Amino acid sequence: MAYITTGLTNGGITTHYAFSYDDSLQQTAANPTGPEPARTNALIAASEGDYNLLSGWFGGTVNDDVTGVKVQVSTLDDGANWGGSGTDSTVTLKPGGASYTDDAAYLRYLLVSEVSEIFMMVQNKGWFQGSNEGSKGEGLSRFLAARLLDVNGITELQLRTDYSTVSKWLNSGRADYVNNAPDDNGFDDVNGCTVLFMWYLFAQLSFTEKEIVAAAGATLADVYRTLTGASGDPFPFFKGLLDAVYPSTTGSAVAGPNPDNPWPLARHSFWVDKSTYGHDEVADLTASRNGSFPNALWLVVEGLNLRVLGTAQPALSGAALTFPAIGITAGASGPRYEAPGNANIPQRVRFPFDTSFTTGSLAGFPAVGSPPVLSELDGAITVGGNVANAATELEFVSGADPYFTNVNPVLGNVSWLSQDLRVFTATPALQAVPVPGGPTFGADDSAGAYVYIQALLAHLNSSYGNPAGTDPFDPSSNVIPGQADALTGDSSVTPFGGNPRSHNYNFAIARVRLRGTAGAAGQAAPVRVFFRLWSTQSTDTDYQPGSTYLSHQDTAALPDWPLAPADNHTIPMFATGAAPNFNDPNNAELGASGVNNRTITIASGDQQWAYFGCFLNVYDHANTVNNTPVTSVLTGSHHCLVAQIASDAAPIPSGGQVNATPSTSDKLAQRNLQLSTSDNPGSPATHVVPQTFDLRPSNESVSGEAFDDRPDELMIDWGSVPPGSTATVYWPQVDAATVVALAAALTPALPLTAVDAHTVQCEVVDGVTYLPIPSGPTERVAGLLTVDLPADVVKGQEFDVVLRRVRTRTIFTPPPIHIVKAPAASPATTSVGRTIDGNPGTPIATRPAPNAETNWRYVAGACQVKIRVSTAPEMLPAERDSLAIFKWRLGHTPSTDRWYPVLQRYVDLLAERVRGLGGDPDQIPPSLDGAPPLTGKGSEEGYVLEVHYDCQGHVTAFVLGTCCGSVTFTLSEAGLGELLLTAMRLRLRVEVVTCQDSDRQIEQVILRP
Repeated sequence: MAYITTGLTNGGITTHYAFSYDDSLQQTAANPTGPEPARTNALIAASEGDYNLLSGWFGGTVNDDVTGVKVQVSTLDDGANWGGSGTDSTVTLKPGGASYTDDAAYLRYLLVSEVSEIFMMVQNKGWFQGSNEGSKGEGLSRFLAARLLDVNGITELQLRTDYSTVSKWLNSGRADYVNNAPDDNGFDDVNGCTVLFMWYLFAQLSFTEKEIVAAAGATLADVYRTLTGASGDPFPFFKGLLDAVYPSTTGSAVAGPNPDNPWPLARHSFWVDKSTYGHDEVADLTASRNGSFPNALWLVVEGLNLRVLGTAQPALSGAALTFPAIGITAGASGPRYEAPGNANIPQRVRFPFDTSFTTGSLAGFPAVGSPPVLSELDGAITVGGNVANAATELEFVSGADPYFTNVNPVLGNVSWLSQDLRVFTATPALQAVPVPGGPTFGADDSAGAYVYIQALLAHLNSSYGNPAGTDPFDPSSNVIPGQADALTGDSSVTPFGGNPRSHNYNFAIARVRLRGTAGAAGQAAPVRVFFRLWSTQSTDTDYQPGSTYLSHQDTAALPDWPLAPADNHTIPMFATGAAPNFNDPNNAELGASGVNNRTITIASGDQQWAYFGCFLNVYDHANTVNNTPVTSVLTGSHHCLVAQIASDAAPIPSGGQVNATPSTSDKLAQRNLQLSTSDNPGSPATHVVPQTFDLRPSNESVSGEAFDDRPDELMIDWGSVPPGSTATVYWPQVDAATVVALAAALTPALPLTAVDAHTVQCEVVDGVTYLPIPSGPTERVAGLLTVDLPADVVKGQEFDVVLRRVRTRTIFTPPPIHIVKAPAASPATTSVGRTIDGNPGTPIATRPAPNAETNWRYVAGACQVKIRVSTAPEMLPAERDSLAIFKWRLGHTPSTDRWYPVLQRYVDLLAERVRGLGGDPDQIPPSLDGAPPLTGKGSEEGYVLEVHYDCQGHVTAFVLGTCCGSVTFTLSEAGLGELLLTAMRLRLRVEVVTCQDSDRQIEQVILRP
């Protein structure tokens, strides 16, 4: 057999090619069905256009270096191969054995596959690996050949299916050939992975062929990083998307029209903060307000970048929208992105939705005593022709029972700062009547505090029970003190206040509402309220009656009184004493006539308010929980506080797939706010803002359920925290590398890094960070969050960081892709040459109907950290007290306790903050009473020896030489810098007068000749 050019256009010569074909293929009288020369002429007619298309994808940079290519059309089957150099190469096409063997499009596909590899070799930027294209180049050549078909409108599905390698990888162990680039160009799982990743870059992330080719690198992961600007590992998330939709590793295949391209794939789910709506709370909101619950839920799209997502918006449908006069509308804030400044990187996008009601909605709620109504809400978003569906349920419950209304849209508060639970601080030595018109605070001690709260509750119930009258919680009413900025009433590190220093006492008051009929016919009894203080901040405020909300139960398994769990992560607080005798049915706390056990009767109209409360006894070392002093189990400076309505007639449901939370249940009210400060500009140490927090580990993963085999997550919304700040989370019980790996599999937008074995770090962006909570530890996980702010923050700025714990409701198993017939035998997979192989007759997969993701996610709890930028003189007294108290706590914590390493690091950070503010942490002993006050003002006199600046040119400190040595002073006022430089140049004598509360904080500078 010989290769001939008989009958070929221009003798088979084109600008870049010289074509010939096997003489046995020529159509003759003896071979009337021979495909040549017609087939090769059709190839010749398209070849230069295909070459120019390919050259354009390579940026036109190798056009003159790939020429004179000899193309031989053989009688062989199933592929093509080539050899030679850019200017002297031979491509052998082997189109036999296929149902489409006479189709010139087949030859065009094979030719572009091979010539693209010659281009890679000549380009020499990384796609070509040594002596052949290897796995990276093989993936690129198969991708570009398929794109040739697309561009020319060639829809030959059998050709695409026969040459698809994707199912090889899907039906394997799914090894990582994104970070690894073996010297393998075979028809195998290696190149199934590389082809899938090429289409991922193109269809999922919307990079062009030219962009992809130009981003050549040592691995496909390097290509991804060049294209996206990301620094993380793309493989775990890439694989996770595929695992979700194609969980089977024995029977998976991608349906047409392109069996190599399943993209774009998006996870689309509801993340629900407020799913339960009660008749009475809705009546409250619609009676005098706008009836809206802002950001009640989000539709979250995961896996796409902003180039692909574009302006696509999710659409809502379902039975929930037929509830009378309900409105579920897009939130005014618009979508929230993980990395809004990077349109190239795949990320989570949250689309917020508000729910609203009118008075016309009230008729849709179930009647009193009837079970809740569950109604499905559906969401869908269409991207790239693929539809992603989601579903959740909203619950509508009846009224006529005692309840909290946590959210007031007019006030703009959030569920974790309930309008019906308030805290305040009283300092009786300075104000004997803390609440105007209320009782006098008698004895200035803990016993006096218990007496006072009982008297105050009696006053509130007798004076402010009518909702039509004065609202004592409204800051403008001037009843409960400090409500305009109620940020310290849950503090355990401010034992003293005022001047002179006087004892502080913290209190909590809960307002319970009742709607119904006036008089005995509509009364609610008994109504009890339990108060629990968390040992620190926590997002774990969902109703867990076996631990967090542990209670003694009556014979009907209903809660009688609150108990502390064995690890004391929640602590019951009371109004009548540290340890009421609950075995006495007439005890003063929750007994028949107890201060926190009331019969609520509507005096007139259809509404009544009742007040319950407690003394937050956090400074008295005699107060114990589980035989341990409360002072030694507190691990934070501010604390989560939850009030629980315990009404036998309306118990909190438990045991379902979604636990009640203060956001969803009208029987729970929460205060969960941490106040922290940063200096302006000050020492770098004073910009590191630490906060302890506590949470439980994720549930163990559910084996075999790929889509939902993911942990709970902390969703950290950074608000207005300046981008470029850094944050770390220290979990001494957790392996940081595990957290980083989990995060990479869940979302690649903002990669986490492991600073050390137990510390994870991320960069703060103008968006959201997601931190996976691993499973594994058998006990709760102690943590320390630090936010390191930049030096240019300004006094008066405030930054609110919101942490939400997100859990998953149910398990979703996606359907398998159906195969229309059994696969044919595959060719050998050991090819090592410059080739492309196929498998003619491969069965074509069919596409099933899209399924809704019914495993929605919900917010189990939330807390907020408020960071205020202040100045050293304002910050230092509180920081000194905090250091003294936490030194005491650390000294009373066993070294084996889970909190010990967290408190140890926290004390170190506090010490550096005190030092940076001008104090001396070494002179502050451990003490529950805080740091000893510094008496009198200090004075040092000498000459300026040094003036210190930070990297941004801000003056931070100066050194004064005295007769006894030298003293370093911290500066927070930039204006002193020039003055001190002048004093140093002119050798002026300088007297520095320090503040009363610090021997290093400057109050006055005096210059003398």
